[in-house]
Order: sequence, then structure tokens, then C-alpha cells
Amino acid sequence: MTETFSDYVDCTPLLDDREAIDRFYDEHGYLYLRGALDRDLVRTAAEQMLEGLIALGHAAPGTTLDTLTIESFEAVDEVAMHDYVKYDDLWNHPSTLKVWEKVFGEPVFVFKSTTIRYYPSAAGSAEPSFLTPLHQDGFYIGPNKDFRTAWVPLLPTTRDIGGVAVADGSHKKGPREHVVTENFRRFGHPVRGIPPEQLGADEPLLFSPMQPGDVILFHAFMCHKSIPNVSANPAGMRMSMDTRIQPASSHRGFNAVTPWPESAKDPSKGVMSKITGTPATVE
Repeated sequence: MTETFSDYVDCTPLLDDREAIDRFYDEHGYLYLRGALDRDLVRTAAEQMLEGLIALGHAAPGTTLDTLTIESFEAVDEVAMHDYVKYDDLWNHPSTLKVWEKVFGEPVFVFKSTTIRYYPSAAGSAEPSFLTPLHQDGFYIGPNKDFRTAWVPLLPTTRDIGGVAVADGSHKKGPREHVVTENFRRFGHPVRGIPPEQLGADEPLLFSPMQPGDVILFHAFMCHKSIPNVSANPAGMRMSMDTRIQPASSHRGFNAVTPWPESAKDPSKGVMSKITGTPATVE
């Protein structure tokens, strides 16, 4: 059964209106900014991701972003891929920092931990187990919860290619219980998520197709989930990156200052240990 979604609201016109942008964010828990990031910087990150997939043997030499397909996300060495994608060149570019500072209204710190995603089509198969179920990033990451997640597509997304769906206004109810979900797994471990029935009728899921240069930022307690890539005829790649951003003046927890390849392997306080339900309480 195909889910139906309402569209994100384009908040780009609010960027220069401090009161309006804060009012929208406080009410809805997200900001969708169309074309706010430098497209050339985003394209460079996409080409670096392609370079990594070719170098690691998952795409043939000469493959372009327009022709890219891979057999399996799980077959790719995710840690090795981080050597190829220089995402901090995008996140901390002066033009990007200007956007983040308009969003926050103050200087910011961009997390050292970035998640990179390169999902081939899974059309005709069961929902891919490596996608993330409904969850809140603030459940996994802390200790402070004043960060916002920034999610950017590196290639155009469509309803079929998928992306991220956010539950409008769901941040206002604070942290929610996350339970082990056997059909979602990372590194062999089941992932913790929020049972879908916990969403209220007043928390509709929103999803819109996005273009490179677009970004959606959302609250630490925003309930959100992956939308699978079911594209066909032609099958496309979903390539995206996401990181977290916080006020520069705030406490910087372990995952704020630790690159993803190191954090993912940490058995006690790394982000993957929290996602899979095996963390210690130390942040």
C-alpha cells in the first residue's frame, strides 16, 4: 500500500524574517529551504561519492551520476566511503554557514559526524532493512537537544526515489519511547524506532521531491523516517547526506566532535550503538 504525504512548506522566503522563521519552526519543527545551498558544492559532493563507489568496485569506471547504479548499499564499505566524500567542505563553506546562521540566528557548530547515503532502487522487494524506521535523532544523540538535523539530496529525489518524511509538529510532544524493530537492521543489529501508531492525527507525515541545493532542517525531537527507493523504468539512485548543527555556544557531545567512522565503531557511546540499542549512558 502506497503511503500518501502532504508537501513540505517552502520556508525560503522566511530566511530574512527572524520572527517569522522562528514562529514556523516552533510550530512545525522543520524548515524546508529550496535552493539555499550552493549547487556546485553539492554537485562536488555527489561526484566524490561516485568516485568512491567506482574506486571501491561498486560502479564501473566511466560511470556518471546520470548512469549510476549499484547492486547493494550493504555491500559497500561505509567506513571506506567516508575517505572520498569531503562533506565538511560543503557544511562549513562560508556560503553554507551563512544559511545555518540565518536559521539559528547565531553562530553555529556543525557536527563532525555526517551520514552518507547511496541507496539503489529496491523496487519489487520488501522494504530495505537498512533504512531507518520512525525515530527521533534526539533519542540517539545528546546530551544536549538543541541541535537540528540537516538533510540534503545530492541527486534529485522523487516520490519513487524516496528521501525523508517528517511528522509535522511532532517535536512538541518531546522524547518518545523507541522499541527494538527487528525488520530494520544496521551492522547485523535490530534498530530501535517509534511504533507508527504513536503518531497522532495532528502529526501528518510530510514529504516533497527535492533538488540538489535544497535542504530540510528539523528539530531533535522531530519524528521522521526514511522513504524507500522504489524507482523503476528508469531506476534511480537516492544519494544524500545528513549532519547535525547546534549553537556554537552549546555543549558539544561525543557525536558532535567525533567523525562518523569513529563514532559508528564505538560500542558504548557512538551513534550506531544508540540506534541499535546497546549504548552506555555516557555521552
